[in-house]
Amino acid sequence: MGELKLTAPRNWGEMTEKQMRFVAKLQIAEMQEDKIWTRCFVKFTGIKPIVCKGHTCYFAKKGFKGFFSLDLFEATDFRDQFKFTTQKYIGIKPIAKMGKYIPCDPMFQDISFLQYLEAENHYQAYIFTKKESHLHLMMATLYKRKGEKYDNRYPEDRAHYFASRSKEEKLLTVMWMLGVKATLTKKFKYLFASEEQEEDTENENEAPDMYAIIQNQMRALTDGDITKREMVLQANAWDALDELNEKIRETRAQTPST
Repeated sequence: MGELKLTAPRNWGEMTEKQMRFVAKLQIAEMQEDKIWTRCFVKFTGIKPIVCKGHTCYFAKKGFKGFFSLDLFEATDFRDQFKFTTQKYIGIKPIAKMGKYIPCDPMFQDISFLQYLEAENHYQAYIFTKKESHLHLMMATLYKRKGEKYDNRYPEDRAHYFASRSKEEKLLTVMWMLGVKATLTKKFKYLFASEEQEEDTENENEAPDMYAIIQNQMRALTDGDITKREMVLQANAWDALDELNEKIRETRAQTPST
């Protein structure tokens, strides 16, 4: 009997677009998490369940002669390696192309602060209202034609196009945003901890006041000088976030503990 090797993606970054769409389809079907992990284990390793007897399960795999077995604990351990498909989205890649539109930088490192702010604004509106019109605007903010510079006049005009995209593509865009936000939260921990504290003071059933949050950020970055506003909006998103993070860190360092 030949040697059996099972290979599969270990995280979102190792997934193909086809595999990501498969996961999104399972989530849209509202399948239980452990069943999603099992389906991913079977699908991505290319194995075929044959029968389970007691605590032993038998499988077949193309190119492998005969059957192979895993005891229940081994099978469960393999299955649990796919928990990331429903619990973590760090490293997930955006859909490479939607019609004539391509995504912005996967980690938002090469976009303007304005584009980041508007994507975040649409995301928060969608999360709290569940209205897909906000999701379509977020997609129109994050996707553009090749070689095109971001212009905030376009999303309103293009949102209707993204409304026609598949449920899988829409969900994967939300998952992409979640993954980016998780990465930014780790990198700019002072800034996002501060934002979370602001949101906690509001009614949990109401969307955060993004206008007020953005205005506070702009005042911090411009030191209250409105003539610098446009320059800040066109600045690199990560540079702006880093500056905000540093300002908050410095403020906390200067504030005496109680």
